[in-house]
Amino acid sequence: MTPRDDDLIEAYTRPRVVACTLWLHGLGVNAADMDGIISRMRRSWELGLHHVAPNAPLRPITVNAGRHTRAWFDVTGDPADTPVDREGIEESTRHIHRLLDRERARGIASRHTILGGFSQGGALALHAGLRYPHGLGGIVVLSGELLLADELIHERDPANLHTPVLMIHGRDDPIIPLQEARHGRDLLVESGHPVTWHELPMGHGVLPEEIEIIDAWSYAILAPAAAEG
Repeated sequence: MTPRDDDLIEAYTRPRVVACTLWLHGLGVNAADMDGIISRMRRSWELGLHHVAPNAPLRPITVNAGRHTRAWFDVTGDPADTPVDREGIEESTRHIHRLLDRERARGIASRHTILGGFSQGGALALHAGLRYPHGLGGIVVLSGELLLADELIHERDPANLHTPVLMIHGRDDPIIPLQEARHGRDLLVESGHPVTWHELPMGHGVLPEEIEIIDAWSYAILAPAAAEG
């Protein structure tokens, strides 16, 4: 079920590209779901950006009675009671690393790339970003969580030890409880990762206010890429 590297949607904000954002959708939707974020990052559109949103492969999801849906990895149940789909996580991580490598091959420095996602996609963005062997500009986690927390110290790559991480979570999230997201944040901070944290009055979704935060944060990171010319 390895996804194809060309199964994605792309958008360019200027003829001359100086930076990239790579967005990962959540469980059960597809890459088009990220357009609501990409199209509303108005400040960042001033820059020459290449927005990329890949599709996760179709796979059977255990908690959905084995029905095939787009997902980065299987969800087998409560992580406290059932094993995490490590094989699926690692397979998708390799795929995201290939896409990041492709941008580097096109001439976009990894420090001019932001990797982000929503829900399962946000969890994967954090997992794959911290293990990528080239320093990224930033990692965005929207309504997501820290996967395989016990392995973080041993598996993270030093290249992304100081990469800024933006985490935004709803106070009333019924899918990934706020306390679980806070626990992941605290583990990241204790492990030396710089985290910017926002809690918003919402459930498991994306608010216009949230996109404004993402836009301003991304612009501050990526604007120097345009200045470098």
